[in-house]
Amino acid sequence: MRASLLAAAALFMVHDGSRALQEPTVHDRAFWVVLREDGFKVPKGESAARLALEAAALLGSTDPELRDAIAYEAIETWVYREQRLDATELERLRLTLISNARRGLGAGISDELFGRSFSTLALAVLAAEDLKKPFLDAQRFDELLALGSDALANERDLRGYVPGKGWGHATAHCADLLKFLARSHWLRPEQQRLIVDAIAGRLRSAGQVFVWGEDERLAAALAALASRSDADPALFSVWFKQLSAEHTALWSGQFDPARYVPVRAQLNAVSALAADLDGAAGPGATISKLVRALRAETQ
Repeated sequence: MRASLLAAAALFMVHDGSRALQEPTVHDRAFWVVLREDGFKVPKGESAARLALEAAALLGSTDPELRDAIAYEAIETWVYREQRLDATELERLRLTLISNARRGLGAGISDELFGRSFSTLALAVLAAEDLKKPFLDAQRFDELLALGSDALANERDLRGYVPGKGWGHATAHCADLLKFLARSHWLRPEQQRLIVDAIAGRLRSAGQVFVWGEDERLAAALAALASRSDADPALFSVWFKQLSAEHTALWSGQFDPARYVPVRAQLNAVSALAADLDGAAGPGATISKLVRALRAETQ
């Protein structure tokens, strides 16, 4: 596995609303490898918060071991499993990750994908932590939801697994963020539409049928929304009626492969959603019924 260029000193930006802060990456790759081997135990003289910020810079590495198995796992361990960061430290990390997750969004294929995608995945960890130990407020929650929907709409580098560099998986990681946000008490009823529309829009606009499990991750986010006690089945009904019409139009005339792809991508996600909602209660049962009806119409 290739050595990381981040073994040298690097800089990453933290936006605090008024000024940019620069934090040096001061530890080399060997330090992080040993840290992982030791179960991410924080060394004497170090702090989990400081190391988490340093790990956030490593999420942009093209070295899959450093990025996936070390930097991301370190953040997950300190933020979610061990809950070592207080609210102030979590907020600083959140701002750092949001900045990194938006860097280069909307551009073409490049290695910037990894920093965006894994920063979004790390933000999913923070959203999950908020479900256990709340630290967000309405404004900060809205910022995360806006990022998730914007990233699904505007990400152009949709590579799943990149040979030699590992997982890109931007769509799957956006879905993970939306899944935890969909479970949050901060989610307002009118924001449910944003999640459904963002996912349906991504499936329509991707220009491909996902093959790296992205559709299942998107379905999991939809299932989280459908499992809420205040879930709105009408949002799913509107989407499914449009999808049914797209399916009918696809097979009504001369076959057009370009029209097949977005329909197939959506139906794959709906199939995964059907499995996720099996045995659902409350509004989820109503949504499950809508899913079954759509599948009967389109098979």
